[in-house]
Amino acid sequence: MNRPKNILLATALALTFAGQAMAQTTIEGLHVWTSASEVGALKVLTDKLATMGFVWQDSAVGGANGANAQQALRTRVAAGNPPAVMQFLGFEGLGWAKEGALRSLNDLYNKNGWQADLPPVMLQFLKQGDDFFATPINMHRQNWVWANKAVFDKAGITPPKSWEELIADGDKLKAIGVTPIAMSDEGWQIEELFESIVTDVNGPDFYKKAIIDLDDEALSGPEMVKAFDLLGKVRGLHDAGYTGRDWAAASAMVANGQAGMQIMGDWAKGEFLAKGMKPGIDFLCFPTPTATPNYKFVFDTFGGFKINNPKINSGQDAVAEAMMDPEVEKNFNLIKGSIPARTDVSMDAFDDCAKRSFADRAEAIKNNAMWGSVTDGFAVEPRFSGVFLDVVGKFFVSDMTSQDAAKALVDGINNAR
Repeated sequence: MNRPKNILLATALALTFAGQAMAQTTIEGLHVWTSASEVGALKVLTDKLATMGFVWQDSAVGGANGANAQQALRTRVAAGNPPAVMQFLGFEGLGWAKEGALRSLNDLYNKNGWQADLPPVMLQFLKQGDDFFATPINMHRQNWVWANKAVFDKAGITPPKSWEELIADGDKLKAIGVTPIAMSDEGWQIEELFESIVTDVNGPDFYKKAIIDLDDEALSGPEMVKAFDLLGKVRGLHDAGYTGRDWAAASAMVANGQAGMQIMGDWAKGEFLAKGMKPGIDFLCFPTPTATPNYKFVFDTFGGFKINNPKINSGQDAVAEAMMDPEVEKNFNLIKGSIPARTDVSMDAFDDCAKRSFADRAEAIKNNAMWGSVTDGFAVEPRFSGVFLDVVGKFFVSDMTSQDAAKALVDGINNAR
């Protein structure tokens, strides 16, 4: 029996679309990117995956600097239902790799020669034993100050050269009715401020000895007490409404001129760019003030879980290849505020803040002044970083003395050993 041409055409189109749907594989990604700039940057990656025949299933878990996402992941894994890929910070991925939960990416690394294009300091968070288990897409510098240029101009101040000068500038900002520093009482935001102070006033060698090597003498000594003293002075520069404030809300305070500065990683820059602001014109960027230049890093990686499904495995490989694509890294980081993980990506399209970060990274590697952030899990294992988070957070919101805080660090670290 002859069918009408329109029915035949409709049938052919339906089969075509069905074939396309069958050809596409859904890849679930669990991550912590929920702010406007983070969502925009992620779209660069997911758009690339779409051209490779994979549909991204988004599973975003915000809050608590990644802690909520890790808890959600543990629940999923315990139930035998891990996501295809997961975002990791620092020691998070190493923990899962040691448990044998992650797929090896050695074939991709060997085929593409990726190791040669990455800063050597990254490798310890991408590799367990002989196996690569994750790929990076960016690198954030943690020790930045972001400032509203119009507010700085009105107060007659320029980027400070020391923490003492920064605190003095706070008084000038108060005098014109502006909150000096947009802050929060969230432990991780305070700890980020504190570790910048520790490094800036005592030098990167001291940071390594105290924070990374967990030396008792350094943790309890006069240098650490001095750092807590300075944190106590900076504490007087926030406003009364800082309780529970999200970091992006603090960035918004700087953007709208309600606050003069924010001390935050360069993911904050993504928020300013998302509002149409321009570096050097609307906002200023400069490293936290120090006589001993240093670079505190954070970077985002994704690893794939061992799932017995060839299509999912192909999608996991596609995520790794997309993340390491130089064009993806460029466009992703232009939105995110960070710099490419790869050292061979051209910086011509980036703003001056990113270009400085890229140049400072190279200099810090050469001078051995580049260390991972304890706040974001790149300095010590979680059992130790939790001690810093707890002690520094309590110090900031209580009348704890600097000496007691330093002693509490030693006691907490030794209990966690």
